Amino acid sequence: MQCVDVLGHVPSLLARAYPATYYFLVRHWARVWGAGFELLDAAPVYAAVQGARRVWNQILGQAFVRWLKTQHLDVVVSTHFLPADVFGEGKRRGWLRARLVVVVTDLHPHRFWLAPEAETFVVASEQTASECEARGIPRGRVQVLGIPTAPGFHEPVDRAAVLARLGLDPARRTILVTSGGTTVGPFEPVVHALLRLEEGLPGRAQLLVVCGEDAAAARRLEYGLTPDQTPAKIFAFVENMPELMGASDLVVAKAGGLTVTEALNEAKPLILYHAIPGQERFNAQYVVRHGAAALAREPAEAEALVRRFLAEPETFGAMTRAARALSRPRAAEEIAAHIVRPPAAAGTPQGHQ
Repeated sequence: MQCVDVLGHVPSLLARAYPATYYFLVRHWARVWGAGFELLDAAPVYAAVQGARRVWNQILGQAFVRWLKTQHLDVVVSTHFLPADVFGEGKRRGWLRARLVVVVTDLHPHRFWLAPEAETFVVASEQTASECEARGIPRGRVQVLGIPTAPGFHEPVDRAAVLARLGLDPARRTILVTSGGTTVGPFEPVVHALLRLEEGLPGRAQLLVVCGEDAAAARRLEYGLTPDQTPAKIFAFVENMPELMGASDLVVAKAGGLTVTEALNEAKPLILYHAIPGQERFNAQYVVRHGAAALAREPAEAEALVRRFLAEPETFGAMTRAARALSRPRAAEEIAAHIVRPPAAAGTPQGHQ
């Protein structure tokens, strides 16, 4: 079994430019990104551009394709639409004979995900499966198993021990504020608003703030803390997110697919302070509609919702139950057991991309 990053096979400049372009657009031209997302998801537009898109993906992935042709694989699993398209072209041309499984890690199946050559699509919900079917994917090729997350997000956590180790008070309600990988959206204004919770509700709350790859934001927030504010521990990138989330009572986040999935798997109610137009807007609509999240359109509204959570915790009990009902905490194990491993059961050597 191998786990390979396609961008690890492209020139370093292109490898940096690919995600950098996305983050530039969602930070500075979010409406342009959202409009493009919806436009390219429309069937006529997608049909018009898919040929050129596939040519570009093959150019971008040519070194990866050369490496792939040296491998002897029985199954390839794609968790991103770029390799899904590269694999699909390989199957269409006949040089890739491995079974192709596409794991859609968004709640909305944009047409870019739906490489028609894939034998199996794994999706998060029955709603997503129905949307795939409406887009021409036979229902028998779609499996509703969930979005895989890192190990630990459904394991018990000793909340008191974790908070004590961090120098926090287990008697206080703990709010995890996270930005996902980067601090897109009004992340710092939301944190500053929540640092005011001590006013009016003293001794009730404390914050775990995870800034991801934005170490500069972590430094700014850390240096700005004062003793009269809500107690807070500020982190940049962390590798113990399951522990931090498990020790929390409430998650305040943007509507990234993995962050939302992780919170659902921990049965934590969500307050969403930002949704990137496009895929995150669909994520937010899904969890709000199913009662597992509330949407805050500005930092002050996020603060008001958290104050309500502290003053009326029973109001959020239904959100916790809704999150648990939507969770699929063993998605990775289910995908491995039911989708990836069956060929091995017949005695065939197995590869995994």
